[in-house]
Amino acid sequence: MIITEGGRRAAIRTDEASAAYDSAYATRCERPASAETGRAIRAVVELSRAFGGMTMRALLGAQFTPDPQSLVTAFEVPFGEPLGFGLVADCGSELGRPLVAGLPRDFADATLAGLAGDAQADPLPAGLLRVDRAGFDETGSSEAAFKLAGDLLRHVLHALLHDEEPLAVAQTVVSAW
Repeated sequence: MIITEGGRRAAIRTDEASAAYDSAYATRCERPASAETGRAIRAVVELSRAFGGMTMRALLGAQFTPDPQSLVTAFEVPFGEPLGFGLVADCGSELGRPLVAGLPRDFADATLAGLAGDAQADPLPAGLLRVDRAGFDETGSSEAAFKLAGDLLRHVLHALLHDEEPLAVAQTVVSAW
């Protein structure tokens, strides 16, 4: 599913295997969980936003795993080495040229901030929401792009967990950019 609104574009899909990555490093936080029982679910979002002559790009995907024994939702964002250049861009993209798979350290905190939202954000059920798909553009990705992508991903997962239409929810988020 692709949303286009002016210079703002977003794509939602269930997976992007070429964006899979893992790392020994991660940043985490917790938020109070909703009282609802969750189910395992996965989503991937990608964004492209024309902004001041430059196009911001980011791709994020995560798996939510419920934990009915917990009272919190844990958010985990694994990351790699700092941003480098000359990397192979072989991660699939629905919104442009291929991206580089993985998440550099440079974007991990912004991703976590967008994904977890603030304490007043719509809570998710108890469990772990772990990012395990990411793609970046060496020149077009930024902290701002990954914060927006994290926020979009949280909204899409929230919609899926509540049997809402993720495209309509994503459209509302993209309109607010």
